[in-house]
Amino acid sequence: MLRRKLIAEIADRIVDLRLDHPIRVGISGITASGKTTLANELAEELHCRQSRVIRASIDHFHHPRQIRYRQGKDSATGYYEDAHDYESFKQKLLVPLGPNGSLYYQTISLDLAQDVYVNPELQLAAKDLIVIIDGTFLLKKELRTLFDFKVFVDTDYAIARNRGALREALAFGSYEKAEAVFVNRYHAASQLYIEEHAPQLCADVIVNNNDTSNPYIVA
Repeated sequence: MLRRKLIAEIADRIVDLRLDHPIRVGISGITASGKTTLANELAEELHCRQSRVIRASIDHFHHPRQIRYRQGKDSATGYYEDAHDYESFKQKLLVPLGPNGSLYYQTISLDLAQDVYVNPELQLAAKDLIVIIDGTFLLKKELRTLFDFKVFVDTDYAIARNRGALREALAFGSYEKAEAVFVNRYHAASQLYIEEHAPQLCADVIVNNNDTSNPYIVA
Protein backbone atom coordinates (compact mmCIF):
# COMPACT_ATOMS: atom_id res chain seq x y z
CA MET A 1 0.00 0.00 0.00
CA LEU A 2 1.40 3.41 -0.90
CA ARG A 3 2.28 5.34 2.21
CA ARG A 4 -0.04 8.28 1.53
CA LYS A 5 -2.95 5.87 0.99
CA LEU A 6 -2.25 4.13 4.29
CA ILE A 7 -2.10 7.43 6.17
CA ALA A 8 -5.38 8.49 4.57
CA GLU A 9 -7.07 5.23 5.55
CA ILE A 10 -6.03 5.57 9.19
CA ALA A 11 -7.18 9.19 9.19
CA ASP A 12 -10.57 8.06 7.82
CA ARG A 13 -11.00 5.67 10.74
CA ILE A 14 -10.15 8.37 13.27
CA VAL A 15 -12.47 11.05 11.91
CA ASP A 16 -15.29 8.49 11.79
CA LEU A 17 -15.20 8.26 15.59
CA ARG A 18 -18.03 10.14 17.28
CA LEU A 19 -17.08 11.14 20.80
CA ASP A 20 -18.13 13.92 23.16
CA HIS A 21 -14.49 14.60 24.12
CA PRO A 22 -11.19 14.95 22.21
CA ILE A 23 -9.94 11.88 20.36
CA ARG A 24 -6.76 10.54 21.96
CA VAL A 25 -4.72 8.59 19.39
CA GLY A 26 -1.84 6.47 20.69
CA ILE A 27 0.91 5.25 18.34
CA SER A 28 3.33 2.68 19.74
CA GLY A 29 6.06 0.37 18.48
CA ILE A 30 9.59 -0.69 19.32
CA THR A 31 12.28 2.00 19.32
CA ALA A 32 13.04 3.22 15.77
CA SER A 33 10.03 1.39 14.33
CA GLY A 34 8.86 4.58 12.59
CA LYS A 35 6.09 5.58 14.97
CA THR A 36 7.09 9.25 15.26
CA THR A 37 7.25 9.68 11.49
CA LEU A 38 3.86 8.03 11.09
CA ALA A 39 2.40 10.20 13.86
CA ASN A 40 3.69 13.36 12.17
CA GLU A 41 2.29 12.31 8.80
CA LEU A 42 -1.07 11.42 10.32
CA ALA A 43 -1.27 14.78 12.09
CA GLU A 44 -0.47 16.56 8.82
CA GLU A 45 -3.15 14.58 6.96
CA LEU A 46 -5.75 15.50 9.57
CA HIS A 47 -4.63 19.12 9.52
CA CYS A 48 -5.10 19.21 5.74
CA ARG A 49 -8.66 18.00 6.32
CA GLN A 50 -9.27 21.05 8.51
CA SER A 51 -9.41 18.97 11.70
CA ARG A 52 -8.23 20.48 14.97
CA VAL A 53 -5.12 18.42 15.71
CA ILE A 54 -2.06 18.61 17.95
CA ARG A 55 1.01 16.39 18.37
CA ALA A 56 2.28 15.12 21.69
CA SER A 57 4.78 12.52 22.86
CA ILE A 58 5.34 10.57 26.03
CA ASP A 59 8.99 11.62 25.68
CA HIS A 60 7.95 15.01 27.08
CA PHE A 61 6.96 13.21 30.27
CA HIS A 62 10.31 11.74 31.32
CA HIS A 63 11.48 11.26 34.86
CA PRO A 64 14.56 13.34 35.82
CA ARG A 65 17.98 11.72 35.44
CA GLN A 66 18.19 10.76 39.11
CA ILE A 67 15.20 8.46 38.64
CA ARG A 68 15.51 7.29 35.05
CA TYR A 69 19.18 6.27 35.43
CA ARG A 70 18.97 4.82 38.94
CA GLN A 71 19.45 1.29 37.54
CA GLY A 72 22.32 2.44 35.32
CA LYS A 73 22.48 4.21 31.97
CA ASP A 74 22.95 0.91 30.15
CA SER A 75 20.14 -0.93 31.90
CA ALA A 76 17.32 -2.16 29.67
CA THR A 77 15.15 -2.79 32.72
CA GLY A 78 15.90 0.73 33.94
CA TYR A 79 14.85 2.21 30.62
CA TYR A 80 11.68 0.12 30.59
CA GLU A 81 10.68 0.82 34.21
CA ASP A 82 12.06 4.26 35.01
CA ALA A 83 12.28 6.41 31.87
CA HIS A 84 8.77 7.87 31.85
CA ASP A 85 6.54 9.58 34.38
CA TYR A 86 3.29 7.79 33.60
CA GLU A 87 1.32 9.40 36.39
CA SER A 88 2.01 12.91 35.08
CA PHE A 89 1.34 11.70 31.56
CA LYS A 90 -2.07 10.41 32.59
CA GLN A 91 -3.16 13.22 34.89
CA LYS A 92 -1.87 16.15 32.82
CA LEU A 93 -2.71 14.96 29.31
CA LEU A 94 -4.81 11.84 28.91
CA VAL A 95 -7.37 12.10 31.71
CA PRO A 96 -8.32 15.79 31.16
CA LEU A 97 -9.08 15.01 27.50
CA GLY A 98 -11.13 11.90 28.24
CA PRO A 99 -14.75 11.34 29.30
CA ASN A 100 -15.86 13.95 31.85
CA GLY A 101 -12.39 15.51 31.73
CA SER A 102 -11.74 19.18 32.45
CA LEU A 103 -10.32 19.77 28.91
CA TYR A 104 -7.42 21.69 30.50
CA TYR A 105 -4.22 19.92 29.56
CA GLN A 106 -0.46 20.25 29.10
CA THR A 107 1.86 18.40 26.72
CA ILE A 108 5.10 18.49 28.74
CA SER A 109 6.13 17.95 32.35
CA LEU A 110 9.95 17.83 32.12
CA ASP A 111 12.48 19.83 30.14
CA LEU A 112 14.70 16.91 29.14
CA ALA A 113 17.73 18.99 28.13
CA GLN A 114 17.72 21.00 31.36
CA ASP A 115 16.48 18.06 33.47
CA VAL A 116 13.96 20.23 35.31
CA TYR A 117 10.23 19.98 35.81
CA VAL A 118 8.17 22.56 33.99
CA ASN A 119 4.66 23.80 34.63
CA PRO A 120 3.44 25.49 31.44
CA GLU A 121 0.19 27.39 31.25
CA LEU A 122 -2.68 24.96 30.81
CA GLN A 123 -4.32 24.83 27.40
CA LEU A 124 -8.06 24.45 26.89
CA ALA A 125 -9.03 21.81 24.34
CA ALA A 126 -12.02 21.99 22.05
CA LYS A 127 -14.16 18.86 22.23
CA ASP A 128 -13.42 18.07 18.59
CA LEU A 129 -9.64 18.15 19.09
CA ILE A 130 -7.59 15.17 17.87
CA VAL A 131 -4.40 14.49 19.83
CA ILE A 132 -1.77 12.31 18.12
CA ILE A 133 0.59 10.85 20.73
CA ASP A 134 3.59 8.59 20.10
CA GLY A 135 5.76 6.57 22.45
CA THR A 136 7.58 3.26 22.69
CA PHE A 137 5.77 1.93 25.77
CA LEU A 138 2.56 3.81 25.13
CA LEU A 139 0.15 0.87 25.18
CA LYS A 140 1.02 -0.61 28.55
CA LYS A 141 -2.01 -2.15 30.22
CA GLU A 142 -2.39 0.74 32.67
CA LEU A 143 -2.48 3.27 29.82
CA ARG A 144 -4.28 1.63 26.91
CA THR A 145 -7.82 2.31 28.15
CA LEU A 146 -7.02 6.04 28.10
CA PHE A 147 -6.69 6.06 24.30
CA ASP A 148 -9.64 6.19 21.94
CA PHE A 149 -7.72 4.86 18.92
CA LYS A 150 -4.55 2.80 19.07
CA VAL A 151 -1.94 2.10 16.36
CA PHE A 152 0.92 -0.36 16.67
CA VAL A 153 3.81 0.10 14.23
CA ASP A 154 5.25 -3.36 13.60
CA THR A 155 8.86 -3.36 12.39
CA ASP A 156 11.38 -6.20 12.58
CA TYR A 157 14.05 -5.65 15.23
CA ALA A 158 16.95 -5.93 12.76
CA ILE A 159 15.43 -3.32 10.46
CA ALA A 160 14.60 -0.96 13.32
CA ARG A 161 18.06 -1.44 14.82
CA ASN A 162 19.72 -0.44 11.56
CA ARG A 163 17.51 2.64 11.23
CA GLY A 164 18.13 3.64 14.83
CA ALA A 165 21.88 3.12 14.69
CA LEU A 166 22.14 5.19 11.51
CA ARG A 167 20.09 7.94 13.15
CA GLU A 168 22.09 7.94 16.39
CA ALA A 169 25.58 7.19 15.07
CA LEU A 170 26.78 10.75 15.55
CA ALA A 171 25.34 11.02 19.05
CA PHE A 172 27.03 7.80 20.22
CA GLY A 173 30.27 8.23 18.27
CA SER A 174 29.83 5.52 15.63
CA TYR A 175 27.28 3.25 14.02
CA GLU A 176 28.67 0.26 15.95
CA LYS A 177 28.32 1.95 19.33
CA ALA A 178 24.80 3.11 18.53
CA GLU A 179 23.87 -0.39 17.39
CA ALA A 180 25.14 -1.85 20.66
CA VAL A 181 22.95 0.57 22.62
CA PHE A 182 19.92 -0.51 20.63
CA VAL A 183 20.67 -4.18 21.17
CA ASN A 184 21.46 -3.96 24.87
CA ARG A 185 19.16 -1.18 26.07
CA TYR A 186 16.44 0.06 23.75
CA HIS A 187 15.42 -3.15 22.04
CA ALA A 188 16.00 -5.30 25.09
CA ALA A 189 13.54 -2.97 26.85
CA SER A 190 11.17 -3.16 23.89
CA GLN A 191 11.17 -6.95 24.20
CA LEU A 192 10.15 -6.67 27.86
CA TYR A 193 7.29 -4.39 26.79
CA ILE A 194 6.08 -6.72 24.03
CA GLU A 195 6.28 -9.81 26.25
CA GLU A 196 4.50 -8.24 29.23
CA HIS A 197 1.87 -6.10 27.54
CA ALA A 198 1.34 -7.53 24.01
CA PRO A 199 0.43 -4.03 22.70
CA GLN A 200 -0.29 -5.32 19.21
CA LEU A 201 -3.26 -7.29 20.55
CA CYS A 202 -5.09 -4.18 21.76
CA ALA A 203 -4.37 -2.06 18.68
CA ASP A 204 -7.16 -0.86 16.39
CA VAL A 205 -4.64 -0.84 13.54
CA ILE A 206 -1.34 -2.70 13.11
CA VAL A 207 0.96 -1.21 10.47
CA ASN A 208 3.76 -3.30 9.04
CA ASN A 209 6.48 -0.69 8.49
CA ASN A 210 9.44 -2.79 7.35
CA ASP A 211 9.30 -1.05 3.98
CA THR A 212 8.68 2.61 4.76
CA SER A 213 7.74 3.38 1.16
CA ASN A 214 5.18 0.60 1.06
CA PRO A 215 3.74 -0.05 4.55
CA TYR A 216 0.51 -1.96 4.93
CA ILE A 217 -2.20 -2.62 7.47
CA VAL A 218 -1.99 -6.11 8.94
CA ALA A 219 -5.33 -7.93 8.79
